[in-house]
Amino acid sequence: MKIKNSTQWSNIYSNASKYNVNVKDSRYKLAFYGFLAVIASLVILVSFTFQYILALSLAIISVISLSLFVSINNNKPITNSFILTSVGEIFLNKEQRSYQLLVGSRHSFIGCWFVMIPNHTTHSQHDMSSKTTPKQLFIFRDSFTKQDYSRIGRVLSELE
Repeated sequence: MKIKNSTQWSNIYSNASKYNVNVKDSRYKLAFYGFLAVIASLVILVSFTFQYILALSLAIISVISLSLFVSINNNKPITNSFILTSVGEIFLNKEQRSYQLLVGSRHSFIGCWFVMIPNHTTHSQHDMSSKTTPKQLFIFRDSFTKQDYSRIGRVLSELE
């Protein structure tokens, strides 16, 4: 008597875990642009006027104010969200298509750098593979909750 196996082996990986990741506006982004503006103004100030004491005091005040700005808790409302699967597929809310994360995606103490290509059907993917350039997206770390950031890190480390 032969027993039929009720497990469908082809659907083993189709039930990938999906995570809804919420993204808030980043204060690090504003602090980074502020730092670049301060550096540019200091270079201009020192190169044209030789006012080193004025430039030094401006640099100290800027560093203190930017560090205080970054240390404040980020309680801003959620501005965007996306769905991330455990196999590296991303469904962005603003776009109707999904993306697949590539091995070049990284995460660090600053934020996440996503390198992704659009998902297509197998026929159109073969035709467009040579034309498709990867889409790149950087999101600062303070835009995520700790739980979402650890999920992203886990998915990105599994891609490698």
